Amino acid sequence: MYSLVPENMFEVEQKLNYLLEKGKDATEEEVIRQAVLDNAQQILDGDLEGPYWKVKWQPEDQTLAIFDIMNKEVGTVDSLSSSFIEDFRSSAPNVIRHLAEKIQKIVNDN
Repeated sequence: MYSLVPENMFEVEQKLNYLLEKGKDATEEEVIRQAVLDNAQQILDGDLEGPYWKVKWQPEDQTLAIFDIMNKEVGTVDSLSSSFIEDFRSSAPNVIRHLAEKIQKIVNDN
């Protein structure tokens, strides 16, 4: 199993190639979308020192919603433009930095 969470487009391409070699039906957009979600979840888990809250798309590719342990929405993170996929393609480090800043604020406020 390929467990790397891509943090840039080179890693996205590596993961996509791995999935295609394994016979999975995947696209670059799907890999990026999952990478954004997984990076957000890793940041959230790190800030909380455990997997207590969850991150979900709402709507997909535009906004990430953060849910606490009681499944109550406690905040959202919007894309820098109108698409996390396009943001990631143009500057993955900026997306990850944006996620880290917004998620930390949500955690601190709750």
